[in-house]
Amino acid sequence: MRSDQGVAEIRLQFSVPVRYIKHFPAERGEIVKLYLQVLSLEAVEETALQEFKRTPSIALVPPFTVVYSTVRNCHAVRDPLCLDIQFNKPVRFSVHQGTDGRSILLHVLPDTESRPTVRPKPSGH
Repeated sequence: MRSDQGVAEIRLQFSVPVRYIKHFPAERGEIVKLYLQVLSLEAVEETALQEFKRTPSIALVPPFTVVYSTVRNCHAVRDPLCLDIQFNKPVRFSVHQGTDGRSILLHVLPDTESRPTVRPKPSGH
């Protein structure tokens, strides 16, 4: 996790190579659904895995939890990996495949909708 100019970067690191497929909603929401594919050459266990992770408090990012699943029906690809990231409030974000092939980057962007509006100063007439 790091931040730069109000943008927080959350790195979701995996022990095996993954391929980003898609996410929903497009750029703003309280829940971000990520659809990935595991690209491991090793035999992947056929057992469906579901796990829940709570994150520590992070500046610029509302508290969030991550639920991930390898259940076959979470997405129609071979070796699916589906993540639900639940924030305590809606956030603006973008999602990118990490350059290492084993990570997904979630950038939490400054929320332009909640910024205070600047009112013009009254003139001294």
